Amino acid sequence: MLTSQILMMVCAATTPSGLWTAPLSFTAPDEVEVTAPTEQEVAPLGQSDDYSAKFSIEGGWVWQLRTDLTDTAAGRFSHDRGHIRFRGRIPLRDDLELLLGARQQRDNFSFTNIISPWNSINTTQLDAALQWQATQQWQVFGGGMARWAAEQGGSLSDGFEGGGAIGAAYAFSKDLVLGGGVGVQTRIEDDLLVYPIIVAEWKIADRLRLSTRLTTGWANQTGGELVYAASDTVDLGVSAVFDYQRFHLSDNALAGAPVAGVSEALPVSFFVSIDICSQASVTAFIGINAYGRLKTTNTAGNDVWVSNHDPAPVLGVQGTIRF
Repeated sequence: MLTSQILMMVCAATTPSGLWTAPLSFTAPDEVEVTAPTEQEVAPLGQSDDYSAKFSIEGGWVWQLRTDLTDTAAGRFSHDRGHIRFRGRIPLRDDLELLLGARQQRDNFSFTNIISPWNSINTTQLDAALQWQATQQWQVFGGGMARWAAEQGGSLSDGFEGGGAIGAAYAFSKDLVLGGGVGVQTRIEDDLLVYPIIVAEWKIADRLRLSTRLTTGWANQTGGELVYAASDTVDLGVSAVFDYQRFHLSDNALAGAPVAGVSEALPVSFFVSIDICSQASVTAFIGINAYGRLKTTNTAGNDVWVSNHDPAPVLGVQGTIRF
């Protein structure tokens, strides 16, 4: 496999160098990641904690196989997504860190037996956040994001969304961290979105943990994972996440024509994550998209076309390099 070969080359060419673990990580508003304060550190979710090093690069691909659109006669579609993501962690002082992120994503939709509401979607996102170790138990985080998402051939500037979030997490013990917050985000041709943030890290047993940090590569998501550390280098897990994506469609001058598309999904998957070495890991997952809905809206925010779809198999692979 090409991915494994690349990661093995990274392992052969690098040696462990100052691996550095910080207690809490946040990339607004898609993800919240947290571990306990350093003095009471909870072992990171999975063997591939992106923030065990100062910087990481992740790339992967996800496939949803073809399924029926239940509200459109004879309509069917499939969906695949590729992404590459950079994340960095910069200490500003002993109790304060700057977190940076950048993501480029490509979604390809293939529709049959209906007129395609859209085709391929391009997404670019930038994140910046601060996290503060207020006390030995308390951490406070806050940050913002800018995202551009548009159909191929459309204007990325018309697909701009921005937002921010703030919250806190408390370490009750070395095995339990809970927290939360609130985020706000503009939406393409829609009202402002206000949403809750949930932070949880619970070490249930020596090798079993429940976490809101996510290993699998659905990018615009929130959810949870139950992870079993089968060995020092292999994790097995099950995840359930909600994936939401909103994007600008190609220009259409007709009055009342759709200008924005929405894709919603609820993938439930089983995954295996393997540390090839301290600098590289690979994750593979397979499951089912238990719920899904597609729709288009016009400039007034009214739905033009809406259709749920049947459950569909999903599978994916991703690799992470840390340095």
